[in-house]
Amino acid sequence: MIVNNNKNIERYIYLAIDLGTTGCRSILFDNKLQQLAVAYEEYGLITPREKWTEQDAEDWWNLTLRTAKAAIEKAGISGRDIRGISISSQGITIVPVDRNLKPLCNAISWLDVRAEAQTRQIEQDFGQEMVYALTGKPIDAAYSLPKIMWLKQERPQIYKDAWKILMPLDYLTAKFTGRCVTDYSMASGTLMYDIQNQCWSRDVLEHYQIKETLLPEVLSSGEPAGYVLPEVAKLLGLREDCMVAVGAQDQKCAAYGAGLEEGVMTISLGTAAAVTKCWTKPDTAVNRGVGWGGYVDVHTWVTEGVINTAGTCLRWTRDMLFKGEAYEVMNEEAKEAMERGSSLLFYPYLNGPSSPDFYPDSEGTFYGVNLATKRGDFALAVMEGIAFQIRILLETMEAYGNVHTLILFGGGANSRIWCQIIADVTGMELRVPKTPEAAGAGAARLAAKAAGQEIEPLSCDASYQPSERAYTYQEKYKKYRDIEKKLWKQEGLA
Repeated sequence: MIVNNNKNIERYIYLAIDLGTTGCRSILFDNKLQQLAVAYEEYGLITPREKWTEQDAEDWWNLTLRTAKAAIEKAGISGRDIRGISISSQGITIVPVDRNLKPLCNAISWLDVRAEAQTRQIEQDFGQEMVYALTGKPIDAAYSLPKIMWLKQERPQIYKDAWKILMPLDYLTAKFTGRCVTDYSMASGTLMYDIQNQCWSRDVLEHYQIKETLLPEVLSSGEPAGYVLPEVAKLLGLREDCMVAVGAQDQKCAAYGAGLEEGVMTISLGTAAAVTKCWTKPDTAVNRGVGWGGYVDVHTWVTEGVINTAGTCLRWTRDMLFKGEAYEVMNEEAKEAMERGSSLLFYPYLNGPSSPDFYPDSEGTFYGVNLATKRGDFALAVMEGIAFQIRILLETMEAYGNVHTLILFGGGANSRIWCQIIADVTGMELRVPKTPEAAGAGAARLAAKAAGQEIEPLSCDASYQPSERAYTYQEKYKKYRDIEKKLWKQEGLA
């Protein structure tokens, strides 16, 4: 805590840990969500064979300590000024640990899809319909349950020796506090979580003979997990009564930081895009083109639609057609293409099917190339294609009629033309927060909550209203959908 003697105002400091798939970021915020300092380090993926993706879980902790120290030093504060800590984390990766929290093998990443046989077994035992109704998720090798089954069958000694099987959020929280806990949003990605009753599914665990004591306790995000352990306080120069809050999965943390609420949806536009809506009760009988999940408290659920390649598509276009040039050049040429009335369409399935339609044979496609097509047309088509996909997800999640505002964050929010296109295509007001670190801001809000303080979401410093082009996009969107269905001639799996 820092006291401003001139104004006699207490200024509390919170440490947010944002553990992504390939990097760890530590960010210091004050109680106005002003960002004070950030430190970031990358780490690698281990790919020992096809379909296997692993990480050294000890890297998660070592980088957390290093980036936290660096952020404290950059901010020019004492670690004792930090009142609370919380974590935003990649989800559904698993690591078995012993009683000393030592990893018994590499963590199996959410990107890992080795558990194909186990995935087929789950489908045979329960079926897609039942699993979706129970968990809000389709059966997929990316989720935690197939990975745990694989571990049990293919590495039985490691499974036998495991005291706990943790996800990254749980592991870091345990390293900070000694307590193994997770939150609703992380548990929701495991295929073992009963989304209606908000607990581990007894039916699933008993069927596969997985002891519930092997899993972390499920709590609300923002609940106190405990004070930092004395040895951790000493390493970071923290006071021993520094509170660690239960965090959340990174996309949910970012939505919380940005201000997701009834009437307001969030869009994370980075490498992939995640479109999130909150609900007061789960209804897994509808909206099956997107996943359901728990959120940061016991009274709220979310649906999340994902565009697998979003910012990736724009980067790919830059690398192919604008090599060595800045994104601003793409923006300018896209604007020129827009003014010419470009009709080029783009379907962003660069790595295959995506929600909500999951066309089995879909692949990345530019439609309508002709002799007058310029490279700016390609840039514009990519931006519009992602915007059209966002609108598809909004329609799937029944946003029209009850949502009035979209909050956009991530790298794509830096493009003014892209923001305006999304506002025009969706027909909704689009706001952009003052900092891109929405996930960190969400973790800071959770840290403050555990410490007994409420912090408002990020304020927005840019707003985009639908322009006169919105009508033109209505027609172009209809054409986009009609052609899409003709290209793949599928109704999809949703």
